[in-house]
Amino acid sequence: MSRQFNSPTIWQRYFLGLVLAVSLASCHPAPVVVERPPSPTAPVQTADPQPVRLRVISAPAVPRLARSDDWFEDVTPATGVDFTYSTGRETQTYSMVESFGGGVALFDFDNDGDADLLFTGGGQISATLEIRGRAPGLFRNEGNWKFVDVTAAAGLSQATDYSHGITVGDFNGDGFSDLYFACYGHSHLYQNDGAGWFREITVEANLELDGWRTAATWADVDRDGWPDLYVAGYVEWHPDPKQFCGDAQQHIRDVCMPRELPATADRLFRNRGDGTFQDISAQVGLRRDGKGLGIVAADIDRNGWIDFYVANDVEDNFLYLGGPEGKLEDVGANRGVSGNEYGIPEGSMGVDFADVNGDGFGDLFVTNYEQEDNSLYRNDGTGNFNHATVAIGLGGSSRPWVGFGTGFVDFDSDGWLDLFVMNGHVTYHVRTSAFEQPAILYRSMSGQRLQDISDRGGPWFSVPHVARGAATGDLDNDGAPDLVVVQQDAPVTILRNQNPASNWISVRLRGTKSDPDAIGAEVTLVEGERKLVRFVRGGGSYLSSFDARLLFPLTGTDNVQVKIRWLGGAEEVFANLSPKATHTLIEGRGIAVTGG
Repeated sequence: MSRQFNSPTIWQRYFLGLVLAVSLASCHPAPVVVERPPSPTAPVQTADPQPVRLRVISAPAVPRLARSDDWFEDVTPATGVDFTYSTGRETQTYSMVESFGGGVALFDFDNDGDADLLFTGGGQISATLEIRGRAPGLFRNEGNWKFVDVTAAAGLSQATDYSHGITVGDFNGDGFSDLYFACYGHSHLYQNDGAGWFREITVEANLELDGWRTAATWADVDRDGWPDLYVAGYVEWHPDPKQFCGDAQQHIRDVCMPRELPATADRLFRNRGDGTFQDISAQVGLRRDGKGLGIVAADIDRNGWIDFYVANDVEDNFLYLGGPEGKLEDVGANRGVSGNEYGIPEGSMGVDFADVNGDGFGDLFVTNYEQEDNSLYRNDGTGNFNHATVAIGLGGSSRPWVGFGTGFVDFDSDGWLDLFVMNGHVTYHVRTSAFEQPAILYRSMSGQRLQDISDRGGPWFSVPHVARGAATGDLDNDGAPDLVVVQQDAPVTILRNQNPASNWISVRLRGTKSDPDAIGAEVTLVEGERKLVRFVRGGGSYLSSFDARLLFPLTGTDNVQVKIRWLGGAEEVFANLSPKATHTLIEGRGIAVTGG
């Protein structure tokens, strides 16, 4: 009997390469050189130390050949989507702002039933550290994997400030999705006029906000039917040509880290319902010491009010619980979600909220910096969370990498939520692992374990990237969630899911008493003894917005029904839903559930 050997995973190859490099160095002592990522470079100012060139140990740069069992196919070249997030690093100013990247939104801006794509643009940085923004990119979905660049036609060709995050929401209740760009400098609100045009209304909406803003999300905090806006702040940083970070003794210059910088406080703006907003950050009790990079909004404790989980960099993560008294109380430390299993804060970036183990309660997940595990916090059903990273099989698998875009998605349509994590370093030289890093794909094993199946992800997963924002959605309406990834100074990637369900339904909620996008609602599909629970969440991943439609695989076709628990607690059942179709479910038009 022949013995079969499994090929090593990408991160195992990384460590094998590291061991080999160390062994060779001990036999032949020589300066270690780490190569800087390729870019069209301009010389660093002569007054600054010149960086030493170091050698990077990374996964192979050539993608492997496609296989029949691949989960994803890279279809980017055929789609017509050609867009690159610009960091401005080509001038080699080593500015902190260039490290954090941008996001993507999957949303139907023209209400034609197809998910369109919007990318933040980033910006440019001059040799004198003047920071300018770059226009976003909007691509209309024409069907059959064809997209058309409509950025100019939609009124978005004017550069914003240096942009990072994007959040999508119908803030004025007209049925069309509006846009908010979180930026370094000034952030921007664009109203969708319903005819394919976006008009900036930041000033007239009383949403003028400066400083370094990263992630944002819409959610109805006071349950008045109008979505409010939460905007995360990062740090108080200003360009300084004289600032040097890195290893001065080795003459290695690099990007500065945020630990010693003061935080830029998060802000919450109440939607007045008349097209304007009011800053209620102090009124609701927001903390001022976070360095926010990721945010998700949902009814996490199921009390009928919106809650927020904020992933902070090198500070405690926040879990804000809402309630009728109008306050947001941070209970992150008490509920076990502020840091690692010892309560120590980590370098947190991407975030998601989902029912990972199928018990009906939403769990929290956050990606972290190198030498830290990504953290899964399992909801015990009483309002507290247990650190379940090791128990579910994630212990150690992320430690070589720096995690960003992420999400729990049922990619193989088996009813269990799988997980993707996008990785890439934030510094060029002074680091433990390579600048380019592999993305990781985990398959859920009946909600009890997450198995690394990156080798089955497809050719794109076989090579490293410098990835940041990522989001999922059904781009071809075949019932299978696809994946879109933003990279640093490299073209965005569109990955087609090759595991469509044999049968499925898709639902999108429309609030009437709740906010129009129904953020905070809970949707349950019951088939036989199996119960699938999905949440309508705001934000999530990293700087990005997911397709608002929720996908459910089906085992049968008869009497398909879902139960919705709207924000506030009212429940309705929608029955006789036809399979292989998207259903818009409007609050108040289902069968009311009484008696709990």
